[in-house]
This record gives sequence, structure tokens and C-alpha cells, in this order.
Amino acid sequence: MTDNEQVKSRNFISEMWKLIMARGIFLTVLGLILLLFPKGTLTTLIFIMGIYWFIDGMVTTFNSIRTKNIYPNWKWTLFSGILGIVAGIIVLAKPFSSAVLTTSFLMWFLGVVAAINGISSLITGIRLQKQHKGERSMIWGGIFSIIFGVILMSSPFTSALAIIKIIGSFALFAGLITLAFAFRVKKKAETQLQN
Repeated sequence: MTDNEQVKSRNFISEMWKLIMARGIFLTVLGLILLLFPKGTLTTLIFIMGIYWFIDGMVTTFNSIRTKNIYPNWKWTLFSGILGIVAGIIVLAKPFSSAVLTTSFLMWFLGVVAAINGISSLITGIRLQKQHKGERSMIWGGIFSIIFGVILMSSPFTSALAIIKIIGSFALFAGLITLAFAFRVKKKAETQLQN
């Protein structure tokens, strides 16, 4: 490695640790926010969805009226736009209540999907086990998916909060590991600068 290449490598490493540290700080802060304020985070996410629905509804309604002479099914688009506006207004007017209702519906829907997938995997696993002895992974996966679906359907809001806490834990863990890595890169950069 030439002197010029060594200087470039040192400069790259000395700048890289700052980027890695910024990512680590961001992940750590995000993880702490999700863990300490799960309800507030959920409400904020639903509030953002409400803003999106309202703006999307306005744009869709405007476009459907503007293109009614060109587009034959413009009434469906108009209906969709009005529905978006109404959903946005409801969420923006009562963000916490909307967070509970919207989250409950989404978690219940995910629970139904998980249960259906679990039943399908269980049946497929039983059929496969008859052909291939000892093949139980699909059966266990199906059972786990059914149990997960039932948990989501039985307590959707609590499940949503638990998912936010799990994501927060992963973010915090990833942030701390990233920060530790940033300090190692910084030490390497300092060592290279001294040599």
C-alpha cells in the first residue's frame, strides 16, 4: 500500500466511525422511545396515517372530479377519496381513540391471517410427514402460527404494544452494538494516525 493509499484509508476510517456512531445513537434513542412510550408511539403512527389518509383523500377526490369525463368509473374513485377524507378527519379529531380502534383491527386481521397460515402449514406438514418420516418443522411452525394468531386476536391492542416493545428492544440492542463498533473503529483510526 502506497503512502497516498494509507492516507486515504486513514481519512476514510476516521470519518466512518462518526457515521457509525450517528446510526448507533439514532437506534438507541429510537429503541428507548419505543420502550418508554409505546402508547404515545402508537398514537403518533396512527396520527401520521390520519394525515396521509386525509391528504390522499383530498387528492383522489379532486382527481376523480377533474377526470369524470375521461374515466368511466370515476364514482368509485370519488367514493374512495371521500372515504379517505372521512377516515383522516376521524383519526385527526381523536388520535388516541383511533389508535386503539385502528390498531385493534390491524392486529385482529394479522391474527386471522396468522391462524389461517398456521392451519395451512399444519395440514401440509401432516401430509408431508406421511411421505417423509421425521419432518415435523412445518407442523411446529403451523402450531406456533395458530397460537400467535389466537394471541393477536384475543388481545389486539396489548399485542400491538408488545410488538412495539419488541421492536424497541431490537433497536436498543442494535444501537448499543453499533455504538460499541463505532468506538472500535475510532480506536483503530487513532492507532493508524499515530503510526
